[in-house]
Amino acid sequence: MIHLPTDNNMKVIIDSHMLGQKEAGNETYILGLLNGIDQICRDTERFEIYPLINKNYSLPIKCTNFRNITLSSSSDIRRVFIDIPLAQRNVNADITHVTYNASPFIRGKLVVTVHDVIFRIFPQYFSPKVRLILSTLLPLSMHRANIILTISLSSKKEITHYYPFTRNKIISIPIGPGAVVNTPPNTSEIAIYTRKKDFILAVGTIQPRKNIARLIDAYTLLRRRSSTAARLIIVGKADWQHSKIYEKAMRSPYHDDIVFTGYLDDTMLAALYRQCSVFVYPSLYEGFGLPVVEAMACGAPVITSNVSSLPEVAGSAALLVNPYSVSDLADAIEQVLSDPNLQDKLRSEGVKQASKFSWSRTARETLQVYEKIVNS
Repeated sequence: MIHLPTDNNMKVIIDSHMLGQKEAGNETYILGLLNGIDQICRDTERFEIYPLINKNYSLPIKCTNFRNITLSSSSDIRRVFIDIPLAQRNVNADITHVTYNASPFIRGKLVVTVHDVIFRIFPQYFSPKVRLILSTLLPLSMHRANIILTISLSSKKEITHYYPFTRNKIISIPIGPGAVVNTPPNTSEIAIYTRKKDFILAVGTIQPRKNIARLIDAYTLLRRRSSTAARLIIVGKADWQHSKIYEKAMRSPYHDDIVFTGYLDDTMLAALYRQCSVFVYPSLYEGFGLPVVEAMACGAPVITSNVSSLPEVAGSAALLVNPYSVSDLADAIEQVLSDPNLQDKLRSEGVKQASKFSWSRTARETLQVYEKIVNS
């Protein structure tokens, strides 16, 4: 139970502009946080939650202490510099909670969530525009913040390395899986991708940091040296520098069995997670690695990288590999495909590991941060 002063409710604005925009990590985080608060509704009676949402988005929340505020437009500049400060003044909010970039005109307490600082670690994987925006505005937002939230101990370490001034005001709160884990799977529709064959699954935006190019090379190596006919299905929308990855797939002699689905809804993704022979997430860096938890929760055997937050999230329930080694990737995939007992073990251990992460936990720990700020 969260305990607050009894004289009035705590009013919290949460910038939720990304909902309905297919923004992957940011959208999953905010929707998960709001749903988590909703799940523990009876413990949050002293809070008034004000999500800032777009005009055409309907937030499926049952808790009566939610009061939606509609943004005036889809303009990021207007949202940051006008809509959020105006909303804060209109409701006299005690706390404003944003991801990454905060308006300099916000009054009262400020919480800023920063998932990671990958743009500092791998600047080559970001457009010049994105690098400029983040490198300019993020430090200002973190300086202004009363508390900075991040999603893993690994991210906390990297943020404090690049921005030492954050050391005494940053807190790590792990997140939960997306709604896909509770979504009924659409098993009938995925046959257009699987052709009713065994398949290897990868999920993530099509960009260099997700390491899809090496995964394609590992798949090609695997097919050349083994008898497997499993397809490689890659789910995710095209992103920065995606064209070279598509070209790599087309050059493979097994390109007919390499499938890019683009963005899929949760019913399709749920079916793929549940039916894959192995899920491979060879990312070069992650602030958390949500697809690993989602795949585990859906019962998929998981192979992932031994870098950044991924060992922290996967624990001992996945095979960890060097993401820079094509042969290590191919070896791990072959090991799982050829060993039913290992598959069963990874499925069982993965479900247990995934159960450690939930949005109700994220919400409860976040509300405790709000309380700490107001009472300090």
